[in-house]
Amino acid sequence: MNKEFYTRVYTTDYVVDSPQEKERLDVVLPMIGTGKTVLDLGCSDGTISKMIREMGNSVECIEISDHSIERCKEKGLKVYDLDLNMSWGDSIPNKYDVVFAGEVLEHIFETDIFLSSIYKVLKVDGYLILSTPNLASLGRRLLLMLGKNPIMELTTRNYEAGHLRYYVYSSLKKVLLDNNLKIVDFKSDIVNFDKSGNISSAFLAHVIPTLGRSLIIKAVKNG
Repeated sequence: MNKEFYTRVYTTDYVVDSPQEKERLDVVLPMIGTGKTVLDLGCSDGTISKMIREMGNSVECIEISDHSIERCKEKGLKVYDLDLNMSWGDSIPNKYDVVFAGEVLEHIFETDIFLSSIYKVLKVDGYLILSTPNLASLGRRLLLMLGKNPIMELTTRNYEAGHLRYYVYSSLKKVLLDNNLKIVDFKSDIVNFDKSGNISSAFLAHVIPTLGRSLIIKAVKNG
């Protein structure tokens, strides 16, 4: 996974075009808060970064796709052209109240390097807001019981998103703790009851987040 892959695959702008994506943002954005300095990792075309800025935050971004970088600049966002698989923590001159990694961790090969870089750029009392697909969502569990692929990518073809890692809550908690990041809040967005997502429940995701589509966490520096 490198600049060439993401520039080739991510050539369209991000669109909040589904009720499920809106549900995820309805959970994530309040967790980020307002009046913060925020670093948005893998920010795509900057659409969500702009939303975070409009909430009263100061926002900077990291992106690798040339298309997305240009779109961020058009939105007036400061964007660093960096590979999140490399050690990038020392390349950023600032420290942040919040680091936001929305649907990024699953793309990362060098997970420890990625998380240690986040630790470096967080202020002492800063926190990470992270969302990633839940391998143990209700829909994926049912698919696996039926002997079907639980929506895991098998190639790096153009129609694939480039997912390399899949997490359940316990494994996500462990990899974060291994990198001195402690989960202090855990939520999810929506529980799907069919493949299309037309039948779903945000309430059930709130009550039993381990069944939800996304793992959404807030983590702080541990020690």
